[in-house]
Amino acid sequence: MALNQSRIGHRYAPYLYEVSREKVREYALATGDCDPRYLAEKGDMLAPSTFAACFTIARGTAWAGDPELGTHPALVHGRQEFEFHRPVRVGDRLRCTPWIADITARSRNEFLTLQIDCVDDRTDEPVVTSRATLVFFGEGAGVPGAGAAAARSTGAAEG
Repeated sequence: MALNQSRIGHRYAPYLYEVSREKVREYALATGDCDPRYLAEKGDMLAPSTFAACFTIARGTAWAGDPELGTHPALVHGRQEFEFHRPVRVGDRLRCTPWIADITARSRNEFLTLQIDCVDDRTDEPVVTSRATLVFFGEGAGVPGAGAAAARSTGAAEG
């Protein structure tokens, strides 16, 4: 099953994420990052750069339920990058908008680039841009059941 190229450029509904001191501290401790900038009890506090995964990769999943996109469960997260326009800070209220930036095919596999633009909800100032590349395995791509999984997800009969 091919991903629907006409969905390139499609924007999904934005969602809000409020960066809290508690979540930044939890994240820093869980990842073993004891930098005092991430553990402050009061005052200005930054979030580690990888904290962006908590409100982009984990939250920007509207594409998965898009029946027009044509996704299937035989996939892996192939690449992730973040572009920071300024540091993420405790107290930021971010409005994040996921959209399909690209769909390409190589051999039997398809590559979907999902971009999530996060801006300050109060000022519209860009804060961070996330780009994830998801690899959808095609029929016979060396993944057992890849074609069957795609057929099941669309209701098509296996043959």
